[in-house]
Amino acid sequence: MKGLNFLLNEKPDQALEVFMRMVEVDDETLETHFALGGLFRRRGEVERAIRVHQNLIARPNLSRLHRDQAFFALGEDYLSAGLFDRAEKLFTQMRESPAHRADALNRLIRIYELTHDWQQAIEVYKELERVDSDSAGVDQVAHYYCELAERARAEKDYSKARSMLKKAEFGRRKTVRGTLEQADLASDSHDYKKAIRLYQQVVEKEHSLISEVVPKLAASCRANKADKQMSRFLESLIKNQPKTLQAIAMAVVWDPNIDNPVALQCLHDYILADSTLKGLVDVEHLDQGDEESKRVALARVRNGLHNIAARAKRYRCRQCGFSSREQLWQCPSCRSWETVAPIEYLSLLSMFG
Repeated sequence: MKGLNFLLNEKPDQALEVFMRMVEVDDETLETHFALGGLFRRRGEVERAIRVHQNLIARPNLSRLHRDQAFFALGEDYLSAGLFDRAEKLFTQMRESPAHRADALNRLIRIYELTHDWQQAIEVYKELERVDSDSAGVDQVAHYYCELAERARAEKDYSKARSMLKKAEFGRRKTVRGTLEQADLASDSHDYKKAIRLYQQVVEKEHSLISEVVPKLAASCRANKADKQMSRFLESLIKNQPKTLQAIAMAVVWDPNIDNPVALQCLHDYILADSTLKGLVDVEHLDQGDEESKRVALARVRNGLHNIAARAKRYRCRQCGFSSREQLWQCPSCRSWETVAPIEYLSLLSMFG
């Protein structure tokens, strides 16, 4: 076929014109049209993909099945191009097509996630569960409610935030994020006793969040004059899970406000146990002399590590490897939930990454 020869010879414009001028489209050339449009989209040539699919839709003799397929493909083109309003309109139309309903609902959910229209995402998610429960993500809806709760908390609408978090609990699995959001809400409401209890639950349940949550736990303990309670909790945590010492040390580096003695000791011990860090600091002053000299030496090292860490990407997606300087509940690259976690290994080399 002449059009395919043009395409294979890296002449996409000529190939496109050949397909546009076709008088009739049979089953074989129809599939070629869809393959060509999909190829253009994957290559980022969205305008060409749109032309291919619009050309198909304009043909009066196209069957209902193939017309729906062309409309869906055009919606994919608009979505790839970031034309969310147009994509939303087409996928809303395609939710009435039995063959494309579940896929159209999934695309609508993606649009509402990208535009942060969480209430719409919830409504479409509920419809998707009725249509095809297997394709509905296990924890998605809980995250949508958490997003709404976070927004309400930022607006100091604590009543609405509590309501959204209560709804988040009705997911198939109670996410650790819901507990963390409840703890943040309690802290904002100055209910530090409750906040401490919930932060401790998060730390015990999800060790990957220790470096993120320990600073919040420390702040609530300071506000509630419960530093001894925090010391006991950290000592118990390290005793039962020795590897958590490293994450606590990371938290001390990230947050210069942490002054809990057990947490500071974690950083001290980790530096002396790490060959890279140990070779770069003044170990003699860090591990010898009077307590004041040790304190000053540790503070100096801590400040240096903090300055390095501030320039580093602290988080990485376990699913696709995307890295970020801020904590994200949904990876912007692969769109997975709860896969972006703090980078575990505290080393100068990783901080420069």
